Amino acid sequence: MEISTVISKKHRRVIGISYIEPGLPNVEAIINGKRINLVEELHNESPIFKLPFDIELFHRNRLVRKLTPLLSNLQNLPNRYDKLQNVNKIVEKINVKKLIIGGGTAGIFSLDRETLLIGEEFIGDIEYDESPLPQIERNEVIRKLKEKIKAFENRIIKGRYLGKFDEGLLFETDNKFLLVNAENIIVAAGGRTLRPIFKNNHIPGIVSRELYLKKLKEKYKKIIVLGFTNISIRTALNSEKATLIYPRGVKPVFSKFYLEKAGEKGIQIVEGDITHVEKEKDKIKVITDKGEFNGDLIVFSTVKQPRVEITANLGLHYRFNKTLHIYQPLDSEKIRVVGGNIGISNDFVSIMSSDNSLDLNICREYDPGVCEETIEQEKSPYLYGEEGMVCECEDLDLKDISFALKLGFNDVESIKRITGLGTGHCQGKVCTYLVGSITKSNTLITFRSPLYPVIV
Repeated sequence: MEISTVISKKHRRVIGISYIEPGLPNVEAIINGKRINLVEELHNESPIFKLPFDIELFHRNRLVRKLTPLLSNLQNLPNRYDKLQNVNKIVEKINVKKLIIGGGTAGIFSLDRETLLIGEEFIGDIEYDESPLPQIERNEVIRKLKEKIKAFENRIIKGRYLGKFDEGLLFETDNKFLLVNAENIIVAAGGRTLRPIFKNNHIPGIVSRELYLKKLKEKYKKIIVLGFTNISIRTALNSEKATLIYPRGVKPVFSKFYLEKAGEKGIQIVEGDITHVEKEKDKIKVITDKGEFNGDLIVFSTVKQPRVEITANLGLHYRFNKTLHIYQPLDSEKIRVVGGNIGISNDFVSIMSSDNSLDLNICREYDPGVCEETIEQEKSPYLYGEEGMVCECEDLDLKDISFALKLGFNDVESIKRITGLGTGHCQGKVCTYLVGSITKSNTLITFRSPLYPVIV
């Protein structure tokens, strides 16, 4: 499979697609008036000319700096679902005792006869991730998941959560909208890996763990994995040959189980910053302060960031985890968060979270950093260098974020207002978490409904 490319918004540079999840940067595009999925359909663009854009020059004018943050006040965001209503889709209203938003191991194992599950993906990464699990066989987990799905097939609907509105929670399926009211909610929407920051991090051949596992691993046998957690080693274990690099100054949180598996596989683990990345025909070269590394593909697998945009939209608070640099939702009286949506990446630990039987000692051993902050990272684990793209949708670089920080804008929301961070197609589902990690901010942006574009 080849990798599609697009031209960036401001700098007019070629960006290789990195994600597979609809709603994330450049997964979908309008080409000649038609919406296409760039993962499924190859499309390559080349820039006709390059247009330099300097946000620092733009904001030298004090009046511009004062007016720019006020523009968000002009937004007319809907609070009622009927403002989104597609003339080609009906709206079905549903009342349930218990609702599960999402799927995956924790979501499917949470199912019972009183529950309705609505999600986009049901089995999750374990279907594609062939790395071993502690305490339980991977194939056994997959077998149990499939049995659950078959047993509760009339309680499972494929759909996307759009957001919370005055009348209830709105979901979109292929042929209708669902307006759901539930007495209790379980959120099992999982997490995602995010593109780290270094020079030339936009070039083709740098992809997410999710895209690699689902679409690319059969073709690309030699990979360079970026990350510092168990999920990084697990990604590397799926390849024939792998080198794993974590940033200088970041303390890795690998468990003994996966370190042993990495050793058995011959995976080289290196601490180093990336000074440059080059594409050479079908190969990619990573130049670090520790030397050069060559591979077919770079796979970023830093850590699984929970989909906090969903839980925050539901009204849940969250906390910044200083060990993993992820944002973790906090339960409320009527809403419980499980599995990958609290940062768990191990399916065995996810199963325990699904029924409130999570053993903290097992969590510490097999998913270090999730249930207990063992160390505080002094540096963001996403920072492999001093330059690179941060916001793919709005084409913002690390220097743009640094400039906003120099002006005194030191939280994610204010940086968004001065730079445009998080205002593009994905609405901050990637870049705001990156900037939150860099600034160690306790808060992100406000994730308003609808969370995903609605085609009308």
